[in-house]
Amino acid sequence: MDTDTQQHSPLTFPSGATVVLGAEADRSDWHAVRRTGLGGSDLPAICGLNAYTSPLEIWFKKTGQPVPRRENLVLDEAAEMGHELEPVTARRFTKITNLPALQNPGTLRRPDIPHAIVNLDRYTIEDGQPGIVELKSRSSYALNDWLDEVPVDTQIQMQWQLAVTGWAFGYAACLIGGQRTIVHRIERDEQMIADLLAIASEFWGWVESRTQPPIDASAATGQLLDRLHANPTDTDVVADAGNVEHWLKQRAAAKAQAEAADKDITEADNHLKDIAGKGTDVYIRGELAYTWRQRKGQISWKKAALEADPDINAEDYRGKPTRTLNIVMENL
Repeated sequence: MDTDTQQHSPLTFPSGATVVLGAEADRSDWHAVRRTGLGGSDLPAICGLNAYTSPLEIWFKKTGQPVPRRENLVLDEAAEMGHELEPVTARRFTKITNLPALQNPGTLRRPDIPHAIVNLDRYTIEDGQPGIVELKSRSSYALNDWLDEVPVDTQIQMQWQLAVTGWAFGYAACLIGGQRTIVHRIERDEQMIADLLAIASEFWGWVESRTQPPIDASAATGQLLDRLHANPTDTDVVADAGNVEHWLKQRAAAKAQAEAADKDITEADNHLKDIAGKGTDVYIRGELAYTWRQRKGQISWKKAALEADPDINAEDYRGKPTRTLNIVMENL
């Protein structure tokens, strides 16, 4: 079955959504329409669940402000390969489920919520009813994230798609490491959709009023600020004393807590190592509590010392491999 060209009946959307831009539209037109609303991939980001895109970056883009491009060839290639592998994943979805993976109908918008838009990867027909098909490709490191259920960021993306279409179900198909395809079915979650609509409404209010959203604690926000201010033009900044002092105090307190926590962890590790002595596996109440074993491939003390200071006396270091403490019973 050619899932990309198969004929199908005209789609209906219980939400009243309409196609505002065809699937074959020019890329520049697609970007222009995307700036007028929040799509499925935007929702995980504004919820703080995208490791590479922050809510602040989404706000900059939706308000039409320039955002310095992230220079990361690995991520760029991953995104490009994800797009190129979509047809492969679609075919695997069909082979696994015996359901069609039909072409994206175009950009959809809910008339009653104009900022609610989506572009589906594919859609399917099951027992006469349409449902969304979200296609992903991930490295083999993500296998555990997909084994039991759809990861939460993809769940949010799909529930937003269900919110816009009004459909009742969807499938997520993920190609793992280019070798294994995992498919999950999800049902429409009215509570999650209500929460997402509220979050999106608040965020779009910031876009319309051009009010910058709060700075969050994500690494993605920090990386965006690094890019935005990579070439400073001013030397001195006169700032509000109370605001600056608040964040300086928070930083100092957090740093002190982190240092204290590191010290406590080291002290606990030292006691556990002392208890293990020359042993490797430590048991309590008949169960393995922790192990202290030689780490395979661990850089030796000698090598590490020589790399840090080539002028040291190498004979002072014997190159013995370290052992690593592996806690088994975390919830004692």
